[in-house]
Amino acid sequence: MKKILALVLAACMLLALCACGAGSETTSTTAAGGSGEPAANTGTGVGGTAYPNPLQDVRVRQALWYAIDIDAIVEGLWDNTVIAAKSSLVPEGYWRADGLTEYTYDPELAKQLLDEAGWDGSYTLQAVYYTANLLDTITAIQGYWAEVGVKMEFNLLTDNLTALLWTPSPDGVTSAVDWDICFAGTNALTMGEIYNRHHSTAPNNSTVLWNDELDALIDTAKVAVTTEDQKAAYDAIQVYENEQVPVIPLFYIPSWVITSDKLDMADNATGNDQFFYQKNILDWTIDRDDNTMYTNTGAINFLEHPATNPALFWHQELVFDRLLNADASLNPTDGLLAESYEVSEDGTVFTFTIREGVVWHDGEPFTAEDVKWTFEYYPTVPGANSVMTDVINDLKGITVDGNTVVFEFNNPQPNALTVFSQWPILPKHCLENVTPENFAADIFWQNPIGTGPFKVETVKLGEYTTLVRNEDYFLTGTGNIERIYMYPSNDAGDTNLITNAQAGNIDYAFCKDSAQVQQLEDLDGYNVEAVNVTFPRYIFLNMFERTAE
Repeated sequence: MKKILALVLAACMLLALCACGAGSETTSTTAAGGSGEPAANTGTGVGGTAYPNPLQDVRVRQALWYAIDIDAIVEGLWDNTVIAAKSSLVPEGYWRADGLTEYTYDPELAKQLLDEAGWDGSYTLQAVYYTANLLDTITAIQGYWAEVGVKMEFNLLTDNLTALLWTPSPDGVTSAVDWDICFAGTNALTMGEIYNRHHSTAPNNSTVLWNDELDALIDTAKVAVTTEDQKAAYDAIQVYENEQVPVIPLFYIPSWVITSDKLDMADNATGNDQFFYQKNILDWTIDRDDNTMYTNTGAINFLEHPATNPALFWHQELVFDRLLNADASLNPTDGLLAESYEVSEDGTVFTFTIREGVVWHDGEPFTAEDVKWTFEYYPTVPGANSVMTDVINDLKGITVDGNTVVFEFNNPQPNALTVFSQWPILPKHCLENVTPENFAADIFWQNPIGTGPFKVETVKLGEYTTLVRNEDYFLTGTGNIERIYMYPSNDAGDTNLITNAQAGNIDYAFCKDSAQVQQLEDLDGYNVEAVNVTFPRYIFLNMFERTAE
């Protein structure tokens, strides 16, 4: 199998040398959007068909899936550190639907489907990706597709990913992004985070044509309260997408937590570090004279806001607090900024009693009005996470009475407690005059203020970020960590993780790169723990008509 993959890679590299831009890892500076008028395709498209975009033909989408030998990629390029996906975005387990078609490698069937669709080979798919460790995988897929007569060129995106990738169609017909396919992934907090983005109203649906049937299936899942009803709803979505192929699943990738022998986590469990869970870091101890813990996720160009990723970066998790805690499995547990809470029997009313005496890092008092303002503001932020916006946009209203906040929804909200345990409360007095469009770039994110157990000390963009223990925090702990030193990294990974670990300058790190994990496992003084998460890598297929440049 590795030999076959090597031949495909070699053929593809030769193709890359012959075709300008094909397979090159270049930085795209193309802006999202355009004039809004339909543009002619870069190729002649599918001969004789009425489709303005060849990816609108389900036979083309199915053919692209059948043409990929994912088993060879998993073995030859990933050394079996990931799990092949052949039928669904959902890994094997309770939430995987039964009876799905498996798209096993079948190049002859792929050619047959392309012939039936009238594919003439003149169209060149324009692809993008933003995670550098996918380069070999994409190159292999380029080779597999070339074998069945499909040309593909790809580019690496490095900045303004939200605008370049996750901007919805303005009218359900024309595209707001300038690519045909995107290699990406979703580290899912809930099943809804995987599938809600395919709804016609989703703010991050860049690719899936507006479809009443799919919308209805997703709407049913959104209001399913019991686990059994949710299972049935998501099974129906998987069956539909398995046939219609709006995306091509490739493989499921775990994440890893790396700790040094210098760190004692006081028996606290590890979990999915893309999201918030109660680590009880105030109880951790570090065997360093300066009581400093070294880690990654420091600022490169700015400190990331939490509207999109609520806790991917350490500052999002430790500078801010949530209403509720979550355990290592991301299940909501007890109160944090809320001393207590109640949920109505019908799942539409959530009442929180807010903790009194809490102050922001600048000394201003934390109040229930901060809670109300935060969840009114979050859904307006461009690129806000769909799990949160789908819940909050269903609000009938938020009322404040002293230290009590009541959220009343129009429909049952099974994911509301998850939202309240993941998205932190923001300081109204610092941000209420910032427009949502300027939220990500506001100066606040140079030195953010929260109520959390650590506060920002120093930010040297692209060099390091330090947090110091909040001595006025309302909870205490038994640990000795006084400062956290964060090396810069982004959501695509940490290119200097190995170098820093080899120098003994990493005590805790969250990693999604299996190649780095293999190197870290060979280093003395480090422990690597795999965390099983719902994290499919897959291909987004843009079925909208491309807009003019």
